Amino acid sequence: MSGKHFDQAAAGWDQQQRRVELAAKIAAAISSTLPLHDKMKALEYGCGTGLVGLALAPELATLTAVDTSSGMLEVLARKIKEEKISNVTPRCLDLLQEPLSERFDLIFCAMTLHHIKESDQLLARFGEMLVDGGYLAVADLQEEDGSFHDAEADGIMHHGFNPQDLVKTVTALGLTQVSVQEVHSIIKTSEAGIERAYPVFLLSGKKG
Repeated sequence: MSGKHFDQAAAGWDQQQRRVELAAKIAAAISSTLPLHDKMKALEYGCGTGLVGLALAPELATLTAVDTSSGMLEVLARKIKEEKISNVTPRCLDLLQEPLSERFDLIFCAMTLHHIKESDQLLARFGEMLVDGGYLAVADLQEEDGSFHDAEADGIMHHGFNPQDLVKTVTALGLTQVSVQEVHSIIKTSEAGIERAYPVFLLSGKKG
C-alpha cells in the first residue's frame, strides 16, 4: 500500500458518505456472521480511520488497529481520545515486513486486500496469527475490470477478487466453515453517465 496516498486522504476520509455506508454494512455483516464476544482479542489490518473497527470494538475485549498510514492512524487516535475508547490500540506497521508474535481470536480486514500485491502471503500471515478456533473475515471487491478506481488512484494491486479463489486459498491454509456472502453493492457513475454496481463480498472462516 502507498502510505503517502492514504496520509494525504486521511483528513477527509470519513466525509464520503458512500465510504461510511460501506463500512457500516461490512461491520454489520461481520457482527451477524461471526460469534463475537467480549473476551475476543481482535486485530484489524488496514484499519484506516476506524470506520469498521470502532463499530465492532464494543463487542470485543481488545482491538489492535493496524495500518501502514500514519495519517489514517492519527485520525483514528483522535477519535479514540474524543470518544474515550479504552480497548482499541492503533499500531503503524506492515505485517508482511514486521510480523507480530501476538495471536488473535479474530482478524479482519475491509477493502484492504486489493492494495496488497502479495495478497496470498498476507492471508497466510493472518492464518499464522490466529489462535486455533479463531476467526478470519475479509471484505473486498468482487473481481472487476479496473473501472472501479479512478485512473489516478494509487496503490491498486488487484482489480477485486474472485471469491471462490480466495475460498480455495484460505481452505488450503487450514480454515474451515468458510463462507462468502455479498454484503453491499457500490454504485458508481462513469464519466459517460452510466451507472454500474460493484459488489462487495465478505469471506469468513474458522481456523481448525
